Amino acid sequence: MLLATFAVSQYLLFTEQQESIYQEEVERASFMADGLSNSLQTLMLSGNASYAIDWLDRISESPELLTVQVLRKDQTEAFLDGQTLNNVNAHLESELFSRPLRSPRKVTDIDATSFAKVVNGQQFNELNEATGELTFLLPINAGDECMSCHGYDASKVRGVLRITTSVAHAQERIEQARSDTIFYGLSVAFVIGLLLSLFIRRQILGPLEHLTEAATDIAEGDLNTRVNLLTRTEIGKLGESFNHMTDALKRSTVSREYFETIMSSMGEMLFVTDTEYKIEFANPAALTTLGHELEELTGTPLESLISGDIELTPEEEKQLAKNGEIKSIEREFLHKSGHKIPVLITVTIMQQGENAACQIVHAGRDITRQKRTERDLRLAAKVMESDSNAILVCDDKANIVLVNPAFCDITGYSREEVIGNNPRILSSGRQTVDFYRKMWSTLHSEGMWAGEIWNKRKNGEVYPEWLSITAVRNDAGEISNFVSIFYDISEQKNIEQRLSHMAHHDQLTGLPNRTLFTDRLEHALAHAIRDKYKVGLMFIDIDGFKAINDNFGHDVGDALLIEIANRLGELVRSADTVARVGGDEFIIILENLIDLEDMVQVADKILKCFSTPTMAAEIACDIGCSIGIAIGPDDSQNADELVKKADTAMYLAKTSGKQQYRIYNRDCIAAD
Repeated sequence: MLLATFAVSQYLLFTEQQESIYQEEVERASFMADGLSNSLQTLMLSGNASYAIDWLDRISESPELLTVQVLRKDQTEAFLDGQTLNNVNAHLESELFSRPLRSPRKVTDIDATSFAKVVNGQQFNELNEATGELTFLLPINAGDECMSCHGYDASKVRGVLRITTSVAHAQERIEQARSDTIFYGLSVAFVIGLLLSLFIRRQILGPLEHLTEAATDIAEGDLNTRVNLLTRTEIGKLGESFNHMTDALKRSTVSREYFETIMSSMGEMLFVTDTEYKIEFANPAALTTLGHELEELTGTPLESLISGDIELTPEEEKQLAKNGEIKSIEREFLHKSGHKIPVLITVTIMQQGENAACQIVHAGRDITRQKRTERDLRLAAKVMESDSNAILVCDDKANIVLVNPAFCDITGYSREEVIGNNPRILSSGRQTVDFYRKMWSTLHSEGMWAGEIWNKRKNGEVYPEWLSITAVRNDAGEISNFVSIFYDISEQKNIEQRLSHMAHHDQLTGLPNRTLFTDRLEHALAHAIRDKYKVGLMFIDIDGFKAINDNFGHDVGDALLIEIANRLGELVRSADTVARVGGDEFIIILENLIDLEDMVQVADKILKCFSTPTMAAEIACDIGCSIGIAIGPDDSQNADELVKKADTAMYLAKTSGKQQYRIYNRDCIAAD
């Protein structure tokens, strides 16, 4: 690089010197050409062309000038023929100028384009290094004094002066400069090359030889080799790195005993075999797992310890040959006692050197517990699949990760529709935000929550379910999952409702029975006392029912009771209560009454309704009714007492001739 730089600099220096010599020659010749041009113009002002011709002849004999010519603008040589004389004499209208004439000659060795520029007033020069000639083309300008004779042509340029000089002297100087430059360059290059050779030998080749010798020693196992280089160059830094590498190799190179210590401390089984699968080494974990001693296994084929031997499949052989390792080969090892142990094996080829025989390392892990876990998981999955209860598993963010078929059957959602979603997609909207807040608070504090909740199926149907949620925590005590189990209790709710209805309603007529009637009466009395209203109680006994039942049978009697219940329900408001408390005894609770007249109107409608035969099972039944009326809380604030007083009033109506009503605080007290 240094030599190349020096050579380029010498070339540039010579080029600059060459240009300087030529420029000097051009300036000298240009000065001479200008002088000749001025001299010529001075001679031509004399008016005698012979002077100019003689001057040209004498100038042409100069050794420094190769050519001196005066050319017309048409590129012919002037002063040869009489063309110019004829033009001047014609302009002056005389025969003033005359001289011997020569033959005309056209100059053809000048470039026409360059000549045209000079005719237009521009000076031109050209250096031809091949011929060693320097040519000047100078315009001969026409002054005012010239126009007295040459007025026939108004252009400013009369002709062209051509001067050619030799540059041989300049070329000799350039050649000498070239020789000097080459000699000087070769001398300097020799000195630089010698110095570089010494530098490279001392700073590069010597240290590299030292590094090569050290590398050879390390390859032979000598890790105490050190590289001592005094230089601070990159090679010196390489030597330091080499020493660091040697130290690292020394630290990382361990003995066979060290490797055996590591293998002995491994918790997994480890066998080292030759290429014929004969055991060369087995670690304590392998001996303990299989119940053997090392002496029993050394030299024993590994196949003898495996049920069905360790024969590899074609795919496994290809993988071992290509990658030098096979992972996850599952085999059953035989314990010394005969029972089988499932083991997951990794097989690796260990090449100790290029020419050394390879060994095969078999690393095995007892997967008995894993197999048991997998079996338990399959059983749990089967139980989950077959469980009739819906099972829902969420992650710690309460997003669904697993559902069983029962969940899909109950909710109508498929697995794909719910996985990754929040269980709130099942919310019916019946529970309040506070309900869910308390539920999650209990779940986080106590780890579980159970209760009744209303959810919504995919089709929009709202249904009740019994839900239990359990928080599952990991080893760190953090919640990892939520497991929810629920089942549809719609049928149970229906049964409860039916049982509740049976417990509080008459089975024949569907009217409230005595239990429900008593509860409603107590409730009505409490509201009446609080809101200052009246509660009317009408005790109704059907007159003539026994005769219908005896004459036409119980079916007709039952049909008649149903018809009576329907008619009584139609005669009162929806907020009032009609109850059956005996065989043919009915009680009506009239709430929110203001005065007695409202109750009397209802009693009149009832009597009028049963004043004509009542159809039951297509039989006209001639019946009537006796009504006893009590008013709460005026007659009593106690439900039982109020019923007794209404019964007393009904008995009075019955003994008074039937098909009439009696009011307790008006008729019974007066009768007493």
